[in-house]
Amino acid sequence: MSNQQPYGGQPPYQGPPQQWGTPQYPGPPPQQQPQYAGGPQYAGTPYPGPQYGGPGGPGFGWGPGGPQAPKKKSRGWIAIIPIVLVVGVVGLWIAGVISKQHRLNDYTSPQPSYTYSPTNEPTYDPSDDPTDEPTSAPTTTEPTTTAPQPTKTTAPPRQPTNYEIVTRDLFYRTGTLRGTGCRLPGTNASSIASETSFNRSLKACLDRAWARQVRVGRDVFRPANVVTMNGGGQTPCGGSSGRSHYCGSNMTIYIDGRSDVAYYHNGRTSKAWLRVAMADTMAHEYGHHLQKLTGISRAFNWLWYEAPNKSAQLEINRRMELQATCFSAIFQGANKATLPVTREYKEKFNFISHNSGDEWDTERTHGSKVVQPYWMNRGFNSRNVAQCNTFTATSDKVR
Repeated sequence: MSNQQPYGGQPPYQGPPQQWGTPQYPGPPPQQQPQYAGGPQYAGTPYPGPQYGGPGGPGFGWGPGGPQAPKKKSRGWIAIIPIVLVVGVVGLWIAGVISKQHRLNDYTSPQPSYTYSPTNEPTYDPSDDPTDEPTSAPTTTEPTTTAPQPTKTTAPPRQPTNYEIVTRDLFYRTGTLRGTGCRLPGTNASSIASETSFNRSLKACLDRAWARQVRVGRDVFRPANVVTMNGGGQTPCGGSSGRSHYCGSNMTIYIDGRSDVAYYHNGRTSKAWLRVAMADTMAHEYGHHLQKLTGISRAFNWLWYEAPNKSAQLEINRRMELQATCFSAIFQGANKATLPVTREYKEKFNFISHNSGDEWDTERTHGSKVVQPYWMNRGFNSRNVAQCNTFTATSDKVR
């Protein structure tokens, strides 16, 4: 994950939000006092009573000319009293109606009612009835009270030494190799193409046979490659004279096909012996592949490099080669029922073990014909990887 900020980056800080005061709502416009022109103008029918004032009409009060001299008493006033009472009552009623009409008809000029309802302003009045449930749970951050602890640094586990790898690797504890029903291929060394088919089929069977064993030893299994050579050539491990060998750089087995084809067409060579020799050579070089997968070959290279002298280097090289020979014998012994290892096959196997010493070679790198049978029979009979620990054997067993 990148530490890069998201596209566009974080928006710049805009400062605290604006503090809103009490909103200034615009109030209603000031009321104008109505201008009366001589008082209220009655729109209704004029009261049909006497007109006040004015010459010539009947009225209350003094008539024209001021007070008149009193007239002679008469009893006619008695008859007038009821009429006066009736007129008074009627007048009071009329006055009440007029007063009420004044109250009901307020002729003040009507004023508009202003209601301001802003649409974009927030509501500032709290709700009278708050909700019972909060819309979101409050976030509470507990203070950290634990004092920071110092970081503990642990030393990495000790790695095994090169000698410990070649002598105590877990691969030695994987036990007996199981048979996987391997059979010798039906082809032979009549041609490079025919032997190529033989080598590929047998290599595939070796992959199946050893895969579980490598994994039990807690190593990663990877199948080997195989190339049938028709003479010398260049490989990642350097130039080759054409002899069969294993190259760990590309985990490839190189088989000397040219020599095998020559033996096949040589009338003096047993074709049965040649098939056993081809199987044993392939299984031996596959033994080096097992050393590569388990880390034994890498540790061997360092031990060889750090050896004090040439003699010590040759001895450790013989331990390496004799172990591959032992692994080859384990495979053949585990699958003797299906290869099959017949009496003739076992006779050829024994002949090879007694005649494969390095006495004839320029350097003592693979073990003498005295110790070759020891490791071949040890592997074939036991089928147990622990019996092939040549790095713990005494020097006389690897001479």
